[in-house]
Amino acid sequence: MGTVENPVKTLTDLDEVQCNAVKTLLEETGAVHFRGFNVLTIDEFEEVAEALLGDLAAYKGGDAPRKAERGLVYNASGPDRTRAVRAHNELSYAPWHPGTLLFGCSIVAAEGGATTVFDGSRVYSILPPAVCDDFTERGITYIQHLPHAAGDPSGIKSWPETFETEDRDQVIEHCQEQYTSAKWTPIGLLTTNRTPGTIEVGADQRPAWFNQAHIWRKDPATVPDVTDMDRWESWIGYGATFGDGTEIPEEHMRQVAEALAACEVPVQWEAGDLLLVDNRAAMHGRKPYSGERQVFVAFA
Repeated sequence: MGTVENPVKTLTDLDEVQCNAVKTLLEETGAVHFRGFNVLTIDEFEEVAEALLGDLAAYKGGDAPRKAERGLVYNASGPDRTRAVRAHNELSYAPWHPGTLLFGCSIVAAEGGATTVFDGSRVYSILPPAVCDDFTERGITYIQHLPHAAGDPSGIKSWPETFETEDRDQVIEHCQEQYTSAKWTPIGLLTTNRTPGTIEVGADQRPAWFNQAHIWRKDPATVPDVTDMDRWESWIGYGATFGDGTEIPEEHMRQVAEALAACEVPVQWEAGDLLLVDNRAAMHGRKPYSGERQVFVAFA
């Protein structure tokens, strides 16, 4: 086979058969890894993202300190390279979450830095039925109290950073319409959002784990009375309970951590690679790394 003159163009000009093949692979597996297309610049990534995803979406309401590199293309390397990013479905705690993500690597880390992928249906299948039943039947309530200004000692993003505007009226109107509850407090914006803990995915409607309670849940030993919403008015930070407001057992979280570890698949990057992820069917994370690493992400 001869060398393709412009391999990036191959991805931006997929025909109907090729698009359907990608869609089928994504639906069946939750993630598709593209290699050999040399998508190296932000211009190329943006072009391919728009071709594969369609209209791109903003990271509005997100908790991660993610910045836009340009337009709706964001940096996905993360602020702390020494720590792993734990498994999560993007924006699973918010009223809206993207259906599909596209990652692209232009600079590979000197060491580490793999993006990790977790099949949500496999996670569900190996968890004890009692844990799955609790999360399916009771759901999750995510609690966030966002400070008024950036640079809070807690490290939590401010509400203007989170919602990408300083217009209080616009933010509270959005939150009161979209979240389960929202109110201003003397120290910030306090919201709750009740979501499913599991969902059905794929054409076969298979059950899948879909939450990040293991990241947001607080240890009662360090944050007492996590279920007391009156107390939350004086705390800045994030928390998670069952949807009925009761504490999520520590033993559940231990079993979830074990299931996630068993299902982790690391994607070792090469410069120019892309990773397409069904955000509902698969979770993702990141290994610690050293050296410079540049990974873009777009949402739809």
